Amino acid sequence: MRLNRINLRPMIKKHIIGIVISFLFSINFFAQSMAVVHAEEMPYFSGCEKYKYKKDKKRTCSNERMISFLAFNVEYPEEAKIAGAEGIVYVSFIIDEGGRVIQPSIIRDIGYGCGKAAIDVLKKMPKWEPGKNNGETVRVKLNLPIHFYLKSGVSNPLNSDDYKITWGALKGNQITIGELKVNLNNIIMVRDRFGEPVSFGVLNLSYKRKNNFQTATSNGILNKKQKKIIKKAKAGGKFYLEVIVNDGNKRIKVGKEFDLVE
Repeated sequence: MRLNRINLRPMIKKHIIGIVISFLFSINFFAQSMAVVHAEEMPYFSGCEKYKYKKDKKRTCSNERMISFLAFNVEYPEEAKIAGAEGIVYVSFIIDEGGRVIQPSIIRDIGYGCGKAAIDVLKKMPKWEPGKNNGETVRVKLNLPIHFYLKSGVSNPLNSDDYKITWGALKGNQITIGELKVNLNNIIMVRDRFGEPVSFGVLNLSYKRKNNFQTATSNGILNKKQKKIIKKAKAGGKFYLEVIVNDGNKRIKVGKEFDLVE
């Protein structure tokens, strides 16, 4: 009986090539999914591009814009309000090479829907300026604490019973464009529960309409940039004012929100 000789070399070669291709694909996929926790230049929140050559000012701008964004966009869950739940939700996310927020996750939750609210606000974030190593954009993993306090709020400072923001003759949470612009030169004040004015330092003003989000900070009096934002505001948008009051050993954030109507 004669046995036919089978040449296994092409089959083995194809099999090895397949393994190598699969292995290289796995390495490439793994490398793309990796993220560093520290880069030579960490990511910047959107809107600070003008400080290209002033890194310290750019970092300050980035932090302030992110804080304003969170204060403006975090929604305190009704379940948490009813339960009186307060605390800090710690979240993690990655800023990819294109500046997008990806892979948001909860590190520590306080329950009552606060974790979901924290993830939801991460998904609303605009594109960041991505981090860089050796001039090349890289994925950077960030951890962030998001505060949920019902009184003397941080993420939700609108519920503070101790202090109220007043701005000229504006009353309520709905104002017209005309009322807003007439009120432009009036002084923004903070009053305590007895109606007495109290001093404050930082004044953050934020404006949001659809995908347009702008914010500016001053030392307590509306500056040119803040007035410019106000002058360009349109009906359907929202204004948010936030100040920091020194109360003994505590620094309390107090906020007020306005809906703009025709």
